[in-house]
Amino acid sequence: MESPGPSRRALFRGQLLSRPVAVINADCLAEAGIVCRSCGDACAASAIRFQPRIGLPPQAIVNETTCTGCGDCVAACPGEAITLGAAGRGDIS
Repeated sequence: MESPGPSRRALFRGQLLSRPVAVINADCLAEAGIVCRSCGDACAASAIRFQPRIGLPPQAIVNETTCTGCGDCVAACPGEAITLGAAGRGDIS
């Protein structure tokens, strides 16, 4: 079922995107202890960086201001852990 769109509360608060950004969810292979950098390799804008973690593979982090919302990382992700959606903090235009 498709989302009905933004809620009235989100509209009122101005929580809309001018463009989508990549959102990495908990299905990321790094969360299962598997080293994977497919999304970073596919990102022409270099908007995905990898934060080192002790005892686990590096965690993929999306720079929301650099992300163009092109979706190349979505197609490259073998775990289907990336979607295009709302930025985590405010308007990104």
